[in-house]
Amino acid sequence: MKFSAFIFFVLFLSGCEPFSYKFHIIVTEVPVNLGALNSAYDDWNSDLPFPYERSEIWFSSNRNSFGGNFDIVAGRLDFSYHEDHNILDLSTGNEAYVASAPALLPVINSPHDELGPHSFLTGEDLLFLYATDPGEVFEIRFVELTRWNYGTGQTVSDQVPVAGLNQAGDNLYPCIDEENRKIYFCSNRDGLTYDIYSAQYNSPISKQSLIDEDIAAIVREEIISSDFNEKCPYVYGNFMVFASNRDGSYDLWYSKRYHDEWMEPIKLQPTINSEYNEYRPVLFQVLGVDLMVFSSDRPGGKGGYDLYIVKIGNYLN
Repeated sequence: MKFSAFIFFVLFLSGCEPFSYKFHIIVTEVPVNLGALNSAYDDWNSDLPFPYERSEIWFSSNRNSFGGNFDIVAGRLDFSYHEDHNILDLSTGNEAYVASAPALLPVINSPHDELGPHSFLTGEDLLFLYATDPGEVFEIRFVELTRWNYGTGQTVSDQVPVAGLNQAGDNLYPCIDEENRKIYFCSNRDGLTYDIYSAQYNSPISKQSLIDEDIAAIVREEIISSDFNEKCPYVYGNFMVFASNRDGSYDLWYSKRYHDEWMEPIKLQPTINSEYNEYRPVLFQVLGVDLMVFSSDRPGGKGGYDLYIVKIGNYLN
């Protein structure tokens, strides 16, 4: 399965001049298209490594192949919060504004599909995980970028398969939890549909543990998974979001964790989901606001799947 609409609000205040915002995309509880970040092709599978006032965003797109195979591409999000009006807005930029893109992307991208990026820091180094299908199935791999936040002396490793995760079936969309000891991912290893699995590591996840298969156990998340497809898990504290087609098209669902157990999933409201497909949600916080970026093929975008952003704090509280 291969998976942008500016929303522009003009506020007229009685007896006052209209307020002029610095940026163009105003973020609310209703999804808004990420505008120039999108293309006429499919743009999905995002990752925001370290969100703050300016954040990198990495995602999969088939724009480079004009609708063919998917590559990882990069962009930039600049956020601004206007406290007097309680408005969060942002502007976007392409990968020319992402310093590490020229080093990482040539190593990661191939003539095959690259999907579902996920990255995290280990000291001064960045581990960048993703899935690719060099043969008949998808496997989860990673590359290491040393001195990720420095302008010089950076090196990028070769692609390395994550040991122990790719033993059967297709394996995609890795996500590392905040305790840094568990990888969530989806796989069809046990049948024709995709389920969500977790790999518990014996020690904090690092480059070496990903190479050495330092895994205590891999289990199917029974409460989250169903007889249909569950994909793209993303864990944010004790909150998980994922995509499922258990109600027909792909929608976004969530589960909360209590006492180390995930609760029965609940579908996000129609203000976020649509009658079309919603896919690969990613949660993060910037300037004190909880946000979610996801992909959808709903009408009104640039074409195919586009990236959208929405406030998500009501679900977390």
